Amino acid sequence: MGAGKTTLGTLVGGALIWPYIDNDQGLSTLNQMSIEEISQLPVPELHALEMEYLRDVMSQSGPFIAGVAASVVDYPEGLTVLDSATVIYLRIPLDVILERAGTTGVGRQALQEDPEKVATERFYRRDPLYRASADLTIDLTQSPEADAEKIISFLRTQQ
Repeated sequence: MGAGKTTLGTLVGGALIWPYIDNDQGLSTLNQMSIEEISQLPVPELHALEMEYLRDVMSQSGPFIAGVAASVVDYPEGLTVLDSATVIYLRIPLDVILERAGTTGVGRQALQEDPEKVATERFYRRDPLYRASADLTIDLTQSPEADAEKIISFLRTQQ
């Protein structure tokens, strides 16, 4: 949340001439719901839809760039699906997540009551899972263009 999946996905996809598949838009299309409706779902229901979306995305032929929900690492099935993909972990410090994430929008339902507590728990629980799943971990900087170049260089070596 707040890492810049859409910004980086668009930059990397554009440079490689690969389509970028956006998580929120994909959830909306797959479930025939508006993004506003999805952002109001109870967290367990949202996570179930995010897993369905991940399965749907991974069934498509590539190459492509896809932003997926952070919650997928919380489930064994999500980790199994990620094992079949090239995964890039966009890592940002916890304080930046708290600055950027806000409390409204898809995936922010759980942050409405105590954003710092929830984000901190998720960060420390998920960080090792992301690292274990990732083929590349990018510690993001203040330059999306520079971060995108690192990702592009890595992906070019994977082809």
